[in-house]
Amino acid sequence: MNPEDYLIFCQAELRKIFERTRAGQPDDKLKYRAEGLLHAARLLGLASAEQLSELLEAEHQAVFGESVATRQARKAALTELKETDPDAYFDIPTVERKPR
Repeated sequence: MNPEDYLIFCQAELRKIFERTRAGQPDDKLKYRAEGLLHAARLLGLASAEQLSELLEAEHQAVFGESVATRQARKAALTELKETDPDAYFDIPTVERKPR
């Protein structure tokens, strides 16, 4: 397998992880395997940490339609609202609370 094919494989694995998460079926085993693949790519000099971060962001954006940071902030805000004011949390329609 050449370096380009390896990175394409990593990209496909990331897409699989994000699609399963979006479908409500997160798979930690697959997630940890992909983390290992990305770490190996960095150690073998196939890609820099910045390139891998960009790859992760691009796949996340493609599946969820928002950046990793934006999604984390949105989920954190909803979690905080749920803990501090459950009535206000449940006043938000489910389709708006559900991950996109």
